[in-house]
Amino acid sequence: MLFITILAVGAVIGLIISTTGVGGGVIVLPVLTYFFGMNALMAVATANLLSMLMKVTSSYMHFRLGNIPFKRAMIVLGIMLPSTFLASLLVNYLGSLAEYQQQVEWGINALVVGAIIFSLYLFVQRMFFSLPAVETKITELAPLNIKALLLPAIGAGVVLGATGVGGGVVVLPLLLRYANLSIKQAIGTSIFTTTLLSGSSALAYMQDGHTDIHLALLLFLGSLISIPLSKWLLVRMPDRVFQYATLLLIICSAVMMLIRLF
Repeated sequence: MLFITILAVGAVIGLIISTTGVGGGVIVLPVLTYFFGMNALMAVATANLLSMLMKVTSSYMHFRLGNIPFKRAMIVLGIMLPSTFLASLLVNYLGSLAEYQQQVEWGINALVVGAIIFSLYLFVQRMFFSLPAVETKITELAPLNIKALLLPAIGAGVVLGATGVGGGVVVLPLLLRYANLSIKQAIGTSIFTTTLLSGSSALAYMQDGHTDIHLALLLFLGSLISIPLSKWLLVRMPDRVFQYATLLLIICSAVMMLIRLF
């Protein structure tokens, strides 16, 4: 019965990640904390491994659908990777020291809340206060301002490495705001880049045995069940639906993490 429950939870998480780009930290961290009783450090470590595993198949699906502008995705990845890996190493080291464990736990939760608030600001601004986007072919991208992208991308890398939060909460709004991508391109690119970023972070956390590899593998197995439905939704549903669904998930995660913090 527990096995079936874990598979079902994995299927729901996989559906959310594939269709919205949200899930690696926003959904998985509360699930691991509240339903599986993990502390913050172990939840972050396991969430990073699970995020990487789940997003491999989702990345391939988005690539086949033409939602990943590869050159732009590699630029974002190149900026974020160093800060993600270094932040993971630092949190892993401090969390292994008994005198800093409580501070690390609080710091992770506070950083998650801050990231969610920032992403809400970017989403609301883009959805309700920006000028309507001009419809273009998927291959036509506006020029990329790397200088404007640099600091937000480094900050996003730190947040992802330290908390496991990044795909939908930080990277997705960042891509919409600074990389000039459509919502489906941003979702695909976010999933692709955070697959590799979560992988580098997972490697850093595994060094001291903070990761529950068995649970991560079971949840990943469950996520495979939802792939056909995810693909159908991505093809049939309009962009506006994904925007509102993503915004709703971020608001829900903000409420959950604020309750945990205070």
